[in-house]
Amino acid sequence: MKDTTNVIGMKLLPISHPMITTYTQHAHLLSILTHYECTYPWIFSNYIQLYINKDYKHKWGDFYFPQTYELRPSDACKWIITQKIHRDTVTSKWGSIIDFIIENINSNHYVHTMVNYFYVPLSDRYNKLQLHHDILVYGYDLNREMFYVSDFFKNGIYSKGEISFADLSLAFSTNHLTTNHDYLREMVYLYKFNDQYQDSFNADTIVNSISNYFTNKTPEYWEMFNYGGDRDNLDFGMQIYTTLQNYVNSILENESKIDIRPFHLLYDHKKIMTLRLKYLYDNRLLSKLNQDHIDSFISIEVMAKIIVNLVFKYNLTNDRSILESLHKMIIKVENEESIFLDRWLRQVGIQ
Repeated sequence: MKDTTNVIGMKLLPISHPMITTYTQHAHLLSILTHYECTYPWIFSNYIQLYINKDYKHKWGDFYFPQTYELRPSDACKWIITQKIHRDTVTSKWGSIIDFIIENINSNHYVHTMVNYFYVPLSDRYNKLQLHHDILVYGYDLNREMFYVSDFFKNGIYSKGEISFADLSLAFSTNHLTTNHDYLREMVYLYKFNDQYQDSFNADTIVNSISNYFTNKTPEYWEMFNYGGDRDNLDFGMQIYTTLQNYVNSILENESKIDIRPFHLLYDHKKIMTLRLKYLYDNRLLSKLNQDHIDSFISIEVMAKIIVNLVFKYNLTNDRSILESLHKMIIKVENEESIFLDRWLRQVGIQ
């Protein structure tokens, strides 16, 4: 990140490439947190449990946080101070969304808002599709009249870019309720890094959470924060492999495109697990953890990446033989992860 302290008319808040990127609610938050190593205990204490709807074609899966769906991970993270302002308040109390963003960036607030990507030149939907998505604004340049932003602009890849004041203003002002669901519920989110927070770290809590993932345990607060009837329609922990297999089988029957997100979620889960083990090992936070464990899980992460690549390849070619390879690879990753976690959890005295 360039230093803009002494650049007149320009300010960038610090971000780094997020550890995981399946959904914006994680990618935007982690692009801020990943920049600060002091937040790593919080990151690695979360992003462990997974859930997925058995009927994936009509619903979705994600990392589980102990809160109602209407809240987002940023609401649960004490490293971030979150404010929410209704879009109508922004337009009525500020001269423009441009003024609003500049004022808040000057106050060290990242701005997270829905915009219409039909008017975002960075996007592969530009001038093609009326579709709203949530963008993160982390800086501005008054001289060039540009905002610095990040999101999934092209090919589903999370990246940084620039958008002119005029284009963002148009993308924000277009009626956002006419195209698709508003993930932010008509609110503009403001995030400020809380450098006064002091986090604690408990390796045993992490190990217990990994055990709960391995044994498919329903999260402790699920019934409190979610509709009880949903439980029968969900898979938790390693049960998600069953849903992924069923989803691939449905593609075999219907010859449709594959939604890559649940497979990327699987890969993100293995990726952050590798990073978690490395962090525990490098900081000597768990005695019964060695480099062989890390190397073993890296191989699982690599296989999960192969699954993502197979989905990409199938969507490009419609080669049905790829679905058989995908089916076999999902089974292989499940088996390898199961063997690893069973052995490792026994070594640390959990199983």
